[in-house]
Amino acid sequence: MLPLYDKIKVRSGVPWGIIFLVLINSFIFFISPDTSFFSFSLENIWNGMLFTLITSLFLHGSFLHLLVNMWFLWVFGINIEMRLGTFKFLLFYLLCGIIGSILFTLSTPAMVIGASASIAGLLGGYLVLFPKNKIKALLPPIYFPAAIYIFIWFLLQIFSVSQMEISTAYLAHVGGFIAGIILIKKI
Repeated sequence: MLPLYDKIKVRSGVPWGIIFLVLINSFIFFISPDTSFFSFSLENIWNGMLFTLITSLFLHGSFLHLLVNMWFLWVFGINIEMRLGTFKFLLFYLLCGIIGSILFTLSTPAMVIGASASIAGLLGGYLVLFPKNKIKALLPPIYFPAAIYIFIWFLLQIFSVSQMEISTAYLAHVGGFIAGIILIKKI
């Protein structure tokens, strides 16, 4: 269920935070840094590499991983950034990513990379702020109320958590989503 767009815009403006995030994520992907050094894991934290809490959020394992995350960022982030303002939006994005990544690494010694926990936080915040907005999906090509679209997305994440042996950090998605629900009114 790929979202195409949100039918309702809160207000017009330039989403500078989203543009910055898309550019920095894309730039980092194409320069291909050492992902094992910049990835987040408890081992890296024990070794004093606290910066990996942030750097891991800007790494992606494949072009498709980057593309899907940036697409969800664009679709669900604009209204949130327009509501919060750019600084609070970026803070919210980072906090959701950090919390989701920590939850994932508490459950496995694996390293985590990607913006997915931050993106999941945006969906959690979107659910709280804009539950009645209409989301146009690619398949099926219909409008869903945001609450239904996000509920289906969340159920897919919950059912996928048991598939921990695959490379997607679904527990990071769940953690980021819950963080988004909790933090959106506090930021």
